Amino acid sequence: MSEQARIIAEIHELVMNILKTGTATEQEGDKLDELEELLYEQKCFQKIDHAEHTYQGEEIATLFFSAHTSQAIEKMFACDITPDDFFGFIDYYYDEDHKDDHLRAMFSDKFIADVNDQFKALFERFANDTP
Repeated sequence: MSEQARIIAEIHELVMNILKTGTATEQEGDKLDELEELLYEQKCFQKIDHAEHTYQGEEIATLFFSAHTSQAIEKMFACDITPDDFFGFIDYYYDEDHKDDHLRAMFSDKFIADVNDQFKALFERFANDTP
């Protein structure tokens, strides 16, 4: 499990506990703040200099949303972002309050499997091209 996946899992567990109890303790609030701070240090959340996007993951998502799948996968590879981390970013960042939440539907299990296969093929091609 990657660092980003671990952080998101911890956030999810903490939020579910808070929802279950109906209130957050000061310690839970502090822990949530700490985890979110760590999350925003991850590669998908790296700030970029772009007119339309704040984070690297947003730029990649927009490439997927606009049917530029190969470019999105190449950008993931160039930024050292795994498909697991990217799709974790999607699940976390593009929640029901995000204006592009409706676009998440394109990320079906088949789509994700295809991206994983293409990413793996790109990785293997790169590994075979370097001595």
